[in-house]
Amino acid sequence: MKNISNILTVVMLCGLLSFLSSCSGRSVSSTADTEQDIRPLDAVVVLPAEAGGDGAADGQGNDSDSLRKGAGFIDLTIADITKDCRNVRVLTASQVESLMDEGNKDNSADVIGHLGKTLHCDAVMVTTVHRYRQRVGSDMAIESPASASFQIRLVDVKTRAVLWSADFDETQESLLSNILSFSKAQSRGFKWVTVENLVAQGLKDRLAGCPFLKR
Repeated sequence: MKNISNILTVVMLCGLLSFLSSCSGRSVSSTADTEQDIRPLDAVVVLPAEAGGDGAADGQGNDSDSLRKGAGFIDLTIADITKDCRNVRVLTASQVESLMDEGNKDNSADVIGHLGKTLHCDAVMVTTVHRYRQRVGSDMAIESPASASFQIRLVDVKTRAVLWSADFDETQESLLSNILSFSKAQSRGFKWVTVENLVAQGLKDRLAGCPFLKR
């Protein structure tokens, strides 16, 4: 009887963890027009990521150096994720600089409009990084976990309407502090990840849900 009771307990626990992990994956983090309103885009230009915030050195991953480092990593990661998308062109900062007229560099709306006319693109993807904090510790022991926050917007060059957007804001949590993080913890091998790992997976998940990228 004792063995049967132990088996039932294990089965119930596994069922609970499975249910909780499925719940943790149901968060909605992106938006787009309704399916019937989504029109195909023949050309999407990806701009270099921008550093958001006031650049104050607060030690929380929001200082200028951290944000610039995060923006650079995001640029490389988006380029890699979208390399097989036939309607996507990723621009570097120097390429944007060379394409812009002198009077348009400080106005984001003008940048979008000018690139739309010059490159004959339908939409421009803009990414803003708000937090990029590296973990302090190792895979197995941590003093401070990796933390990141960014926003992606796909903007129509003609109307300036946001066709699609996605947000990411996560500070890695231990399984003990949040049982709902079981699914993520399992996918990460129950280890503390670097901020690069955190952001790369976040970008991959978000861009996979963008209906305008042609793969």
